[in-house]
Amino acid sequence: MYAQPTLDFEWATTPEEVANVAASIANEPIISVDTETSGWQVGNEQLCLIQIGVPGQRRVILVDVIKAGPPLALGPVLAAPTPLIVAHNASFEERQFARYDMKLKGIKDTLTMARQLRPDLPNHTLRTCCKLLLGIEMSKQEQTSDWSVRPLTEAQVAYARLDAEVAITLYEYLAGLEEQASRELDLPVGDLVKEYGAVLKHRYEISAGISHELAFLQAREAKIRETIRQRLIDGEPSYDGPFGKCSIQKVKRTEVNPVRVREVFPEFADEVIQEFVDRKRFDSVAKERGLPKSALESVLDTVGFNDRLQLTLKDENGLTE
Repeated sequence: MYAQPTLDFEWATTPEEVANVAASIANEPIISVDTETSGWQVGNEQLCLIQIGVPGQRRVILVDVIKAGPPLALGPVLAAPTPLIVAHNASFEERQFARYDMKLKGIKDTLTMARQLRPDLPNHTLRTCCKLLLGIEMSKQEQTSDWSVRPLTEAQVAYARLDAEVAITLYEYLAGLEEQASRELDLPVGDLVKEYGAVLKHRYEISAGISHELAFLQAREAKIRETIRQRLIDGEPSYDGPFGKCSIQKVKRTEVNPVRVREVFPEFADEVIQEFVDRKRFDSVAKERGLPKSALESVLDTVGFNDRLQLTLKDENGLTE
C-alpha cells in the first residue's frame, strides 16, 4: 500500500501569495524544497511546481510557477543561512532556481548523506531510501507525468505533497546516524586511535560471516550488468517488462576546444586555458626512453602540501597491523 500525504497543504498561485509564503517561512529553522519540471525529456526543461515542506507549521506549500510566474520573492529566503533547506539530489533543485539567478544557501542534500551513511543500499533514490530506511512505500508513477498542464490531477498533487513531507523525515533519520557517528570525537588523539581500532575490529566481526557471500554478490552484480550492456550493444532488443527495463543510451562526450575558445571568447581565454602535462604519460615516455625515475623530479614544481594521515594500529600484543 502506497503512503499518502498527511500534512495540510495550500497553494500559492500569484506573485503576492508567493511573497506571503516567503515571509511565512523566513524564520523557520528547517524546510524541505522539491521541484517538478516538464520538458527535460526533450531538452527543454521548465520549472512548473515548487513544493516547500514546513514541519514547524505542519504544512506543505505548493508554489504553482506556471500560474504565479518566476518565484523571485523566494530568493532572499532561500539564499539566507537559515532556514536549513533539505532536498534529495539538491543539484537538481539548484539547477531549477539558477534559471532565475536564485541560489540555495543552507542546503543539506539527503542523497549525499544517504550515500555516505548507508552505502549498503542498492541505490539511493528517494523511493529506495524511504522504503528501506523509513518503511515508507512511495509510488513514483507521477514522476514523469506532464507537470505543465493545469489543473494538476489529484494523484499529481498527492505525489508532490508526499515528496516534500518525506524529505524531512529522511533527513531526521540520516541526521541521527550522523550524530551517532560523530559522538565523543573530542577525545585525545591516543584515545581516538584506540576507538578507531575498536570500530574496525567490530566492523570486521560483524561482516566476517557474510564477507564471502557479499563479495560474490558484488562480483555477480557487476558481471550481470556488463553482460546486459554488451548484449544490447551487440543488437539484442531493449527490455521493458515485469522485471524492469534496460536499454542503451548514447551519451555524448564533449571537451572544450581551446582554439575555438580563443576565437569566440578572446577576452577571457587566457584565464581558462592552461598548459597541462599528463603525469602518467610523462612517466611512460620517460620509461620508453630509458630515463631514470628521478628524471621527473627535475621538472616538478611544489605547489602546496596535503595533510595526509599515516595511521597504523597495534593489537593487544603491541604488534602493528
